[in-house]
Amino acid sequence: MLLRAVILAATMACPAAVAAVKPADLVFLNGAVYTVDAARSWASAVAVSGGRIAYVGDDAGARAYVGGATRVVDLARRMLLPGFQDSHVHPGDAPNPATALDVHGLRTREQILDRIRDYAAAHPEKPWIVGDGWDEVAFLPSGQPSRQMLDSVVPDRPAFLTDNSGHEAWANSRALAAAGITAATPDPINGRIERDADGAPSGALQEDAAMDLVQAVIPPASAAEHLADLTAALQTMSRLGYTAVEDAMTSPEIARAYRELDRRGALPVRAQLCLPFRPLEADEGQIQAFVAARKALKGTRVSAGCVKLFLDGAYGSHTLVLLQPYSDEPKFGVGQLFIEQQRLNRLVVRLDALGFRIHVHAQGDGAVRAALDAFAEARRRNGPLDHRHTIAHLCLIDQADMPRFRSLGVIANMSPLWSVGDTWETVFAPRLFGPERSQRLLQSRTLLEAGAILVWGSDWPVTGVSALDGLESATTHRYPGGKDPDGREDQVWSPGERVSLEQAIVAYTSAGAYLQREDRMRGSIETGKAADLTVLHANLFDVAPFDLHTVAVDMTVMAGQVTFERAER
Repeated sequence: MLLRAVILAATMACPAAVAAVKPADLVFLNGAVYTVDAARSWASAVAVSGGRIAYVGDDAGARAYVGGATRVVDLARRMLLPGFQDSHVHPGDAPNPATALDVHGLRTREQILDRIRDYAAAHPEKPWIVGDGWDEVAFLPSGQPSRQMLDSVVPDRPAFLTDNSGHEAWANSRALAAAGITAATPDPINGRIERDADGAPSGALQEDAAMDLVQAVIPPASAAEHLADLTAALQTMSRLGYTAVEDAMTSPEIARAYRELDRRGALPVRAQLCLPFRPLEADEGQIQAFVAARKALKGTRVSAGCVKLFLDGAYGSHTLVLLQPYSDEPKFGVGQLFIEQQRLNRLVVRLDALGFRIHVHAQGDGAVRAALDAFAEARRRNGPLDHRHTIAHLCLIDQADMPRFRSLGVIANMSPLWSVGDTWETVFAPRLFGPERSQRLLQSRTLLEAGAILVWGSDWPVTGVSALDGLESATTHRYPGGKDPDGREDQVWSPGERVSLEQAIVAYTSAGAYLQREDRMRGSIETGKAADLTVLHANLFDVAPFDLHTVAVDMTVMAGQVTFERAER
């Protein structure tokens, strides 16, 4: 005890002993450091060495880490927080602004048709006109455009555009002919060919099974094109403060692009890839392919230990699976699971035993229950393996299933930008589900109160990808800035499901790291963790709720390296 007292006294008498630390690579001073660490919510300074956080505390302590080669960043009371994670995103599908036909954000059919016509005229060399992002709202009341509309602007070659949900496509007459789709073509399993009154294909194709009929004959993009498109998308995400992503359905071509970027040391995010299960293919062959891909794709910043299962579809196609029938179209009944329950149970048990994390698409309450039942069967058969499976979207959940997320360790994966009074929730949902069910959509706060862990995923390019937009809509349940896409002031939608700013930040940071079983390595600002950090121009807790989306990302740091820095501040 005496020796300890002598050492302590000597240390207090000699501040240089405390300061004798290895100089850091990067030191942040004078900031509002929100750590997302329960033991220390706030600090003013952080030091980074060798890609990891060496110090968290006050400015005086951090200055001891400043050496001749240290970069010192004066935050000037700006906010430093853990890097954002998007837990359900499709970067490989995001239109590359340098090359792609992008009709996202266009609100009228005239705008959409004009954009397509102009793009086709500007690219006479393209054998197909392919694009993404048209909004069903522009084609109300049915929500479905026709082949004749697309023929009017692209009459000379095939044209094919997916909608902004990714669940419906629009083909012109030449594209349908190239795919051999006629009045005699039967609907594929888990898909539907929309038809005119005479039975001829209308040009609208519902779900991947029908869309793939045309996509199979479109000339494929080259590896170089996939690499360029993915690079552009991930650079956009880095500029928005992201340091990690869960790519929710990664094609083999995009997976190879991730692996190549990682090999070059050019991957600006940590990426976990979810490999898609195809219900029309045999289970065992796919499982063996997943095992091989997991090994082949393992890299420094990329991994592929996740499998994506689609259990249902989307609003517009009446392909959600419900516990009670649709309110508007009795012919659709309650919908049909894309993977039958017994097969689903066997598949989930097998993947769980092999150590895969499972990422389920389930929008309807019937699909959500089917997923939870399968996870319960896996736990019964395999025990609690803590793979942190997740269910994405969760538009409708039966109240009896709310506590099962916590009891089964299943993570709720939702898109905050969906929680606004858009056409989907105020027009389509009441029509499809009736007044009672449409009052309990997207229950993020209810899930948290039931003890679930909640993560945010943008589903980009289905919606926007900005985490600042997501934080605002999560806390206000209004469009960013309180104005709808037509510039009109909107109203709070489902106010009881709003979450706090603290809860919203957790869902973008530490909860995301937990989902990917990396919570001991990143997700909060703690000594020893990876230096995955985001600098915001203002402290979000000092910003008015409807101004959150205006806060700029000033810097993104991943593994101690600056991957983005805003030139003007």
